[in-house]
Amino acid sequence: MVDSEIKKLEFLAGGGEMGERIRQYNWDETSLGNPAQWPQSLKTCVRIMLSSKQPIWIGWGHQLVKLYNDAYIDIVRGKHPIALGQPASVVWKDIWKDIEPLLSRAMNKDEGTYVESQLLIMERSGFPEETYYTFSYTPVLGSDGLPSGIICYNTADTERIINERALRTMQQLDTVAQKKNEQEVYAQATKALSGNPRDFPFSLIYKIKNDGSSAEIVAYSGFAEKPVDGMLDLRDGETVAAGSLTAITESHMIESPVNGRWHEVPKGDWDVPPRVFVDIPIKSATRQFPLAVLTVGLNPYRKFDDAYRNFIQMIADQIALGVSNTLAYEEERKRAEALEALDKAKTLFFTNISHEFRTPLMLILGPLEELLKKPGTALTTAEKQSIELTHRNALRLLKLVNSLLDFSRIESGRHLANFVLTDLATYTQNLAANFRSVIERADLQFHVNTDEQIPPVYLDRQMWEKIVFNLLSNAFKYTLEGTISVDVYAKEGNAVLTVRDTGVGIPESELPHMFERFHRVQNTGGRTYEGTGIGLSLIKELVRLHQGTIQVESVEGEGSCFTVSIPLGKGHLPVTQILEDNPSFEIPGADAYLQEAAALVGRDKSSDKDGDLSSILPEEADELVLIVDDNADMRQHIQSLIATKYRTITATNGLDALEKMQKHKPTLILSDIMMPEVDGIELLKRVKANPETSQLPVILITARAGEDSKIEGYEIGADDYLVKPFSANEMLARIKSQIKINNSRKKIFLDQKSFTDKLEQKVQQRTEDLVKANKELESFNYIASHDLQEPLRKIQTFIHLIQKNKQDEKATQVYYDKISSSAQRMSDLIQSVLTYSRLAKIGEGHTLIDINKIVQDIEIDFELLIAEKQAVIKCVNLPVIKANGFQINQLFSNLISNSLKFSTQSPEIVISSEIVKGSSVVAPTFVNPDQPFYQITFSDNGIGFEQEFSEKIFSLFQRLHGKHEYSGTGIGLSIVKKIVEQHEGYIAAESSLGNGAVFHIWLPV
Repeated sequence: MVDSEIKKLEFLAGGGEMGERIRQYNWDETSLGNPAQWPQSLKTCVRIMLSSKQPIWIGWGHQLVKLYNDAYIDIVRGKHPIALGQPASVVWKDIWKDIEPLLSRAMNKDEGTYVESQLLIMERSGFPEETYYTFSYTPVLGSDGLPSGIICYNTADTERIINERALRTMQQLDTVAQKKNEQEVYAQATKALSGNPRDFPFSLIYKIKNDGSSAEIVAYSGFAEKPVDGMLDLRDGETVAAGSLTAITESHMIESPVNGRWHEVPKGDWDVPPRVFVDIPIKSATRQFPLAVLTVGLNPYRKFDDAYRNFIQMIADQIALGVSNTLAYEEERKRAEALEALDKAKTLFFTNISHEFRTPLMLILGPLEELLKKPGTALTTAEKQSIELTHRNALRLLKLVNSLLDFSRIESGRHLANFVLTDLATYTQNLAANFRSVIERADLQFHVNTDEQIPPVYLDRQMWEKIVFNLLSNAFKYTLEGTISVDVYAKEGNAVLTVRDTGVGIPESELPHMFERFHRVQNTGGRTYEGTGIGLSLIKELVRLHQGTIQVESVEGEGSCFTVSIPLGKGHLPVTQILEDNPSFEIPGADAYLQEAAALVGRDKSSDKDGDLSSILPEEADELVLIVDDNADMRQHIQSLIATKYRTITATNGLDALEKMQKHKPTLILSDIMMPEVDGIELLKRVKANPETSQLPVILITARAGEDSKIEGYEIGADDYLVKPFSANEMLARIKSQIKINNSRKKIFLDQKSFTDKLEQKVQQRTEDLVKANKELESFNYIASHDLQEPLRKIQTFIHLIQKNKQDEKATQVYYDKISSSAQRMSDLIQSVLTYSRLAKIGEGHTLIDINKIVQDIEIDFELLIAEKQAVIKCVNLPVIKANGFQINQLFSNLISNSLKFSTQSPEIVISSEIVKGSSVVAPTFVNPDQPFYQITFSDNGIGFEQEFSEKIFSLFQRLHGKHEYSGTGIGLSIVKKIVEQHEGYIAAESSLGNGAVFHIWLPV
């Protein structure tokens, strides 16, 4: 049957590529014969196959001759299209052992088969390949009722199976992030890879030393025992596989053939070992070399494509993440251990140093108290004040030492409370009463309200004393006006103490940190910024020892309220720490708190409202020193040291200092750094940022010793830096030095300002000259190029005409004449340009010049032209002036030349001179009306020009007449004007057509 008849067979219609191939195939050469003669059952199957989108193939006859549709092409791949019309045993010889039993059952026993996700190692693209298919073999009966062939429906599962396998591996690798050390991460990684023996028949992890010198196997899978190359010397390239070394040095994945690398290569789940392995570096962002190298054998039945490569890279990244986490965890653990050790050492140090401080403090306080109490001591008022100041600050130091000692005991667990049944209301009233006098002396109201019905409470009285005193001391420090209230009452099984004030309050953002150790609110208002930052944290610990709580509520600018709650009864307390006796109320620790509070009030109320200006000095003392410190004792001490040499003014903080600087103009500022509201750093910044005070010397005072502190002070702009404690001589020497430097700086500044003003004037004049010269140059470049090109073009044109008309001698001579004329014009133009560009600067080469002599020399130069034109030159009263001789000669030469040139009759040129005042000068800018000038007038009887062109004629290359009428370059008058200007003079012209021209030149006398 011919092709056209086959194409008409309805069961072969359509089917895409395979439909066309089946129709074109020579079936007569197969056992199937002509398609028109095929049995109806085969035709029906072919029709179903060609119209289906599912991969289908048909095997017919005892050889199972193969037919398939377009969807099946992806399954046969490299065997397409040869597979069409071939026996199934030939097409699938690589998997025949797997499918032949199933096909035999269908053909011989008429039994259909169904296989799900069957592994088949196919050779479809030139290499054995791992594939998975779900398929069925359905017998197709012939006319005799027996199976004549099969129809096979296929579903490809390869991608799904491989992806599910990869997902399981990655899920097992997720656990590496929870491992606590590096070795566990590596072990878990190889364990996860061993769970996927098809993709990774074996794996090895080599851990690399920090210096990159060697690598050691720390985990493996697939091998029965650790391979012999367990340790690699990375410095010896001969003993290390090239791929591994490259992966380490270049930090990327390297593919290598196995080639006998290992004595016995694990096969995993396959019947053959891997032919290829890869080395993948396990990278770290903080290490020069990789942390490790992962070596894995590749699936021998899988192509190493991008999907496989990315899968392995994801594994390496997951391992790297796990190792990085363990390293970070290890670093954090070591850091925590170091901090714990440091904390213990610090606590021990505080304990020891506190004990050591108490002894010398007692030896200071004892003699001072004896001296103050000793009757009949002949102390002057100043001496007694000094002793009281020393005693007061020694008590303050003792209070700080005791606080540190309490902290160290609490942290070490050695500060055990002794709880005694106490009348809380009465005891708290007695404690608060100690503060009444100092609070009322500061013009504050003080209220103490207690509920007499509160049952007795178990307290450690010394601890409660510190709680009450600390809270009252803080309230007083940060309350400048208003009220401080103490309330004690019972509520819900607790005894409650509240200390409320109307002070500066606490910013909302600071409230969560108020009970943190060493925390202080920055730049808050108050009487002082001094303190250790441990008061509230100590209170919290003391309250906690009572099994109680402390809270704070505050609104910035309105005040604060601290609330302490401790349980009633004793069931919450350790039995061994409860004492049943009832000793009397003793309040031994009040002095330190009260004297510290009193120091914030006494002298401030009696100080001068204008800043406590010292009157000790003689009248000739000009320097005023501003002393800024929130500690009254420190202000008084510093003032007493420097008041014998300088006038002084004091301020309690940076804000106070800024206000007083507006009224008093200090010579120098001496400021503490740590102060309330505006500290020393902020004060320094504001002083230096203000142009009026930026040159004011500032000396900072701080208690922070060390080179770092000094550098910090200098970096923020301080002129000098004093570290407490300092001697009086050192402070006075630094003040004297800074005042001297500042006075020198002022003098230099004034001299420099004068010099700068003059320099700016010169720069401004020079800039104007340059702008003008630049504009002239722009005009000059454009016009000069145009005027120079014109004679060049003529010369080129006439040369061309000469070459073209060599035989015409008359014409050639005319052209030569024109070339000569053009060349002469170029020469004149170039000479004029050179003259213009060579004009000297103002004042250069000036000598006494007799203008009469200048004119006589010019008459000699122009002798022939003057005779030819029958010209007459008259000179009247020409002066002797100080000028540049060459330039004046050029000036008069150009003017005389113009008068001779632009005339139609016998030229008559008159040059006269007189001395006039500046008020007669015609100039575009201001001229001093009283300055004398030589007015030189130059007039002729030439053709003249319209007055509207009186300014234009002085511009470069400006002509009022065509070159065919009057020769010239258009530069002459520009040169004249430039010469006049360089002699600081002025020029003007007046004329009318046919009536000659008059040029007026004014030169300074």
